[in-house]
Amino acid sequence: MKTKYFILAATAITMMVSCADEKFVGDENPLGAGNGEGAISFNLNVPAITRADKTGSAAATDLNNQFIVWGEKNEASGAAATTGNLVFKNYLVDWVDNSAYTTTSNTKGWEYVGLKFDDGTASPATTTYSTNVSPNSGTGEQTIKYWDYGASTYTFTAVSAKPADITAGNVKITKTESGSTIYDKGYSVVLNASADLDKLYFAERNNIATSANTDRTQANTYGGNVTFRFHNTASKVRAAMYETVPGYSVTINKFTVADDQANPTFAQMDDDITTNFAANLQNCAKGTAGTLTVKYVSDAGATQNHPTVSFDGTKNKVLALGTNLAASKVLTTTAPDATFDKSDKSYTSVFPNETNTQNLKLKVSYTLTAPVTGETIIVSDATAEVPANYLKWKPGYAYTYIFKITDDKLYPITFDAVEVVDEDGLAEYITTVSEPSITTFGVIVDSESKFKNYVTGKNDYQTPTGTDKLDIYAAIEDNSTLVTPVLSGGTQNVKIYFVDWKAGATAAEKAAFPITESSLAEAIAETGAGTEMISYTDITTDASTHFSAAPAAVTTVPGEDGVDITGTHAVKLTGLKVTAGTTKYYAVEYLTGKWNNDGGKTYTESEYGAAGTLYTDADCTTAATGWVESTTYYKRTTTKNVYKVIKVVAPAP
Repeated sequence: MKTKYFILAATAITMMVSCADEKFVGDENPLGAGNGEGAISFNLNVPAITRADKTGSAAATDLNNQFIVWGEKNEASGAAATTGNLVFKNYLVDWVDNSAYTTTSNTKGWEYVGLKFDDGTASPATTTYSTNVSPNSGTGEQTIKYWDYGASTYTFTAVSAKPADITAGNVKITKTESGSTIYDKGYSVVLNASADLDKLYFAERNNIATSANTDRTQANTYGGNVTFRFHNTASKVRAAMYETVPGYSVTINKFTVADDQANPTFAQMDDDITTNFAANLQNCAKGTAGTLTVKYVSDAGATQNHPTVSFDGTKNKVLALGTNLAASKVLTTTAPDATFDKSDKSYTSVFPNETNTQNLKLKVSYTLTAPVTGETIIVSDATAEVPANYLKWKPGYAYTYIFKITDDKLYPITFDAVEVVDEDGLAEYITTVSEPSITTFGVIVDSESKFKNYVTGKNDYQTPTGTDKLDIYAAIEDNSTLVTPVLSGGTQNVKIYFVDWKAGATAAEKAAFPITESSLAEAIAETGAGTEMISYTDITTDASTHFSAAPAAVTTVPGEDGVDITGTHAVKLTGLKVTAGTTKYYAVEYLTGKWNNDGGKTYTESEYGAAGTLYTDADCTTAATGWVESTTYYKRTTTKNVYKVIKVVAPAP
């Protein structure tokens, strides 16, 4: 499986069917009948973690050397036909090394003739493949199949599971025989808690229409090769953390969750976990019994080739990962060397979560330690929130979330969450999470692939060869609500900046005053004009110097699998212009309208009268109407706007 920059990529497999020279050959010929030129045979390949497909024995290994095929032919006209004649009823197809062309039904090492299958004649009748028996020990004798040129269309689907899971009854696969058309029938899979998700694959549906072409080398034509792409059912998840706090090391103390709450607020997260990484997220079940439903029809009712997987079992409320990221763990200081939840950086398999609508909530406590003096600062219950749109886990993708603990002189300590994806296309999400949070990701706009070409594998963004080919999207989450960006007018809540050091700054000065969210916030708050070490320029309306078009609010963003995410809100920075061989810094500012406070004080009556306007709430929105003894009041200091710094590197030519 590839990785979703995640560093993932979906695993796929290809099934090939051979061709026929004879017209109108039926599919019920006895074993060995015919001259073999029209026999249906199979071949596979599986995209690996790299972009090169696995073929032959490598593909077979991923599929446990077997898969189960269901095939129907449609003898009615029109795509609305609801019934088809069954050709392959849960046929088992086995891989045998070096066996290609040893029979008429085997051109690539995959054989089905003579094997056993569950033909549905057992009592009670069933379309479940090998529910209670081992693979290749069913009651039906599998015969050779030939292309029928009297049919208008063939429809194929396929599934592969771990043979031992089938034998033990941990995986029970039933073909769905009802549907609006013969093209949208899927699968129902009952899983025990011990089922191996890593070995459960479903193929994309394949429809092959009648054609006069009988070239056996052609893909997806009658008499030619039928290409199946298999996708691993599991999603892969891992988490990592690192810190960039100058002068301190950071040690994790605990994560805090609310495992008795369906969708907890941060205030409800009070169950301490010190043994492993933990965060709250619905539908993250692993090792849980339930039923997987695989469909070849979209929510809108349109048929589709890619299988959609949903799970009806009990969902975990806590995402719990490896023990390497736990209490007393001292964090590393760079993203490439981030401390992962597992020491070998491996993933945890979980059920897909494509319909997720909830954010991931992280609550962590940690200790800052000064190496020389031994001084410590304990940070309790720091919070981070990753938006729901970036938690829609797809089968066959692997997701990496990297949280960065930074210094922040003006605001609560923030986090970066990085999600990494790779399935013939790449995606990387960088989320600055406090309350509120800003999530950014970059997309290369000239990709010819059907998948979006995300910018991945780096802490920040790198421009592709050429100019104006990198778009960056920014989404803002405030109090678990996605913000509608407004970039101008009296209700403006977002600004875009170009950030740099002052003219003539030396390398030593740049090292001493790095461009971060904290230093930018300090420059804006203290100078008002960016005239000190860090300078900034408002480029919210720029349409030529830094961008190919002015920054704009959008409601659709690219999805890493080529399917756009609609009904969302983000700011789009179109076609960044960065000269080759240089590095530029940009920033998104969210004008929260909220205030910092003086930390809260119990004022005396005389202090109250002399202190100016005081407030009864920490956000400084409700003015006090009178002094009450032993009551905590707050006083406004500065507005606590939120910033996200974007670093863009343009490699030298």
